[in-house]
Amino acid sequence: MITSSINAIDIHRISWSPSADVRIEVDDVPVNSISAEHEDDMDALRAQVDTGAHVSCADQLHMLHNCRDFTQSLPSPVKLLPATVGSDAVPKGMGYLHAPAKNSQGFLAVQTFYTPYLRTVVIDERDLVKASNVRVKDIESDSITKHKDSGTFTYRAKHRMHSNEDVIVHGILIDDKCYTGSLIPPDLDPSDPKATPATSSVLALESDPEFAEQCRKATILAIHEHQEAIEAQLRDEMAQLPMQFHALPFHEHIHSNTPVSAIKAATE
Repeated sequence: MITSSINAIDIHRISWSPSADVRIEVDDVPVNSISAEHEDDMDALRAQVDTGAHVSCADQLHMLHNCRDFTQSLPSPVKLLPATVGSDAVPKGMGYLHAPAKNSQGFLAVQTFYTPYLRTVVIDERDLVKASNVRVKDIESDSITKHKDSGTFTYRAKHRMHSNEDVIVHGILIDDKCYTGSLIPPDLDPSDPKATPATSSVLALESDPEFAEQCRKATILAIHEHQEAIEAQLRDEMAQLPMQFHALPFHEHIHSNTPVSAIKAATE
């Protein structure tokens, strides 16, 4: 069965206490300060930074550092409630995703629940502060700024006293949603059961022609839907522009900037 991207999933913790509010600011001015290290492979595994997830979770066991299983004596402290009816999911374990960040280590170790049922990797933005050495009460404000022209975003949690202790994460926009830079995998021995070969999807496509054809058709549809959505957004924005700008070849720009590899990977 071909699973869709994270868009269809709404994840909620059964009980939680919000520590901070996050506002979304849309900024149409490209930011040149985003380093090249974040402009990496579009096929790389990333986590969506979700302001409404309420818990960080991942279905990719091989990406979790220091993962431990939940047992009867050490049960999961949370239960997840996916958007589909009757599909409650209790996490199987807990580990840490290493998400690229602007700090001395180069990443934040985000506590993440292993949930194979959800088929997604998502980070609750509040967990970014928890993963830093900064106390939550020392954060004055936090925000997510989307840089539409460059297709990137910046998460910043501003420290009350010291700007050098701000928590900063850069990433990219896919379908206007925020994704981290390439997640950093642990160094696992190939014989470790948690190690999943990076070529697993390629092998599945090569060994199952029917699955490969389904992926091809689904990818074409997903690319078409992405381009249609961007074109619709442009039409709305062009209504505010003088008529002489309406003849510009926006469709060529849309086609040349469609993240085909990312859409293909998500579809597979």
